Amino acid sequence: MKRISTLLLSAAMLFGTVGAAQAVDIKAKGQFEFVFGWGKNLGGSKGFNSNAAHQDFIARQRVRTQVNFIASEFLQGVLMFEIGDTDWGRTRNGNTGPSSGGALDADGVNVETKRAYIDWIVPNTDLSIRMGIQGLALPSATRFNNPVFDADVAAITASYKFNDMFALTGFWARPFDAYNDRYADNGNGRRLDDSVDMFGLVAPITGEGWALTPWTVMANIGNQSGYAEYIMAKDNLNGLGRGIRDVENDRAFAWWLGTGFELTMFDPLTFGMDVMYGRMGDLEGLNVGARPDGVANPDNNFTARARGWFLDARLDYKLDWATAGIFGWWSTGDDAEDQRYDANGNMTHAKLGRMPVVGVDTGFAPTSFGFSGTKTRGDDNAVSQTGMGTWGIGVQLADMSFIDDLKHTLRVSYYKGTNDRDLARGDGPFGSNTRYGVDSLYLTTGDAAWEVNFDHQYKIYENLTAYLELGYINLDLIKNHFQSDSDDAWKAQVGFKYEF
Repeated sequence: MKRISTLLLSAAMLFGTVGAAQAVDIKAKGQFEFVFGWGKNLGGSKGFNSNAAHQDFIARQRVRTQVNFIASEFLQGVLMFEIGDTDWGRTRNGNTGPSSGGALDADGVNVETKRAYIDWIVPNTDLSIRMGIQGLALPSATRFNNPVFDADVAAITASYKFNDMFALTGFWARPFDAYNDRYADNGNGRRLDDSVDMFGLVAPITGEGWALTPWTVMANIGNQSGYAEYIMAKDNLNGLGRGIRDVENDRAFAWWLGTGFELTMFDPLTFGMDVMYGRMGDLEGLNVGARPDGVANPDNNFTARARGWFLDARLDYKLDWATAGIFGWWSTGDDAEDQRYDANGNMTHAKLGRMPVVGVDTGFAPTSFGFSGTKTRGDDNAVSQTGMGTWGIGVQLADMSFIDDLKHTLRVSYYKGTNDRDLARGDGPFGSNTRYGVDSLYLTTGDAAWEVNFDHQYKIYENLTAYLELGYINLDLIKNHFQSDSDDAWKAQVGFKYEF
C-alpha cells in the first residue's frame, strides 16, 4: 500500500476546513471491479423459472475506496466509500442513490458510505477499541463465512490479547432502529420497542497446530424494529408501510452459541469445522406477506419463533499443483406440524426449525453459483445466501496451477432441503415468503440439486486479475411444489479486478 499524499487536498474539500489538529498520514486502498457475461435462470422464490425462463447478459461494475487517516500507531480513522453495483445502461430512483448512474450520460449521485470508524488503543494498555460503522463477522473455521452474522454494521468492538494463546473480543452492535427512536407510538398511547441490540463475545484459543474459537451472541429484538420484515421478506429497514400493531409482548430474546475448530498440525492435511445453535423467542404482532393460501390479509398478525442447528466442515490436502478437498454442511429445517392456524385459516404461530440469522451481506459460500462464493461481481446466491434449511456435500480441486499466475478450481456438489415437503404445498408460514428473504429458494426434503463450478483466475499484473467463472445447477423439485418443474441454471462470466 503506497502513501497517497495528494488525498490531503481531496480530504480538505470533502470535510471542509482542516483545523490545527495534529498532522496525520493518509493512506488509501481500494478496488475497481468489472464483470461481463451471460447467465440463465438466476433464481426466484419458487424455482429457476418462476418468472419464466430467461437469459441475461450483464455488464456491471463496482468501485470501493478506503482512506486511513493515521495519527499514530495508537489512533486512526477509516472511511470506505462505494459506487455500485452499477449495471451498464441502467439507472434507478431518478439517477440518485445506490446503483444509479449506469445509463446514458451517467452523472449518478451514487457514492455510498460503506464504513466509517476509528481504531484506538486505550492508553497504557493492550486494549484496542473500534467504534463506528464497520465490518463485523462471527468466526468461520471453514472459510465459508459465518451464516449468522457477517455484514457491515454500527458497532463498538473491544479486543484484548492476553498472550499468544488466548484473546478475547466483545462487541455491541445495533443493526436495526426502525423509527430512529427507542420506542414507537402505536397511536393508543402505548410505545413499542423498535430496535435490535446485539451483544457478543469471541474467545479464540490458539495452540500449536490447532485453534478453537468459541463464540456467543445475544440479541434483544423489538417487534417494530424491522428485523422480521428484513429477514423474511427483505423489506426496507426504515419501518415505512409496516404499521404499528398493538401486541402484548413487544420484544423477543434471541441467542446463539457456536465454536470453530481448525487442525493444521498434520499439514499438508488440514481440517476445519463449525458447529452452532441459535434460537429466538416469541416475536409477536408480525405480518409478512399473504396468508398461507396466498390471499392478501393485512390483519393476519402472528407470532414467530425460530431455533435450529447448523454445522459445516472441510478437509483439504495440499498437493504441489492443487489443493484437493471435500466439504459439507447441514442445517435443521422447518416442520409443518409446528405451524398453528385459527378457524379462518389465518396463521397464529410460526415455529421455524431453521436457525435464525441476522445479517449475511457476505453470505455462506461453499460454492460460487448456488451460494455466495463468487470472486467477482458476477451472479451467485442462485439458491441460498444463508444455507439454512439445506444440507450438502461436495468435492473440489482448488487453485490448480500448471502455468505461472494462472489458477483453476473445479468443484462438484450435491445438496437437498431439510424443510418439510408439506410446507411447499401452499402451507408455508409466509406463503411464497416461506424462505428467508435473503435466500432465493426454499428447498424441502423432496428437492435436490447438482452444481458444477469451473472457475479460473489469471494475474495480468501484480494489481490486476482476470476471472472466468463457469457454473451450472441442475434443480429437481418435487411435484406440487410451488411449481411443477424448474429449468436448469448456468452462468459464463468474465471479471476484472484492479486492487491498489
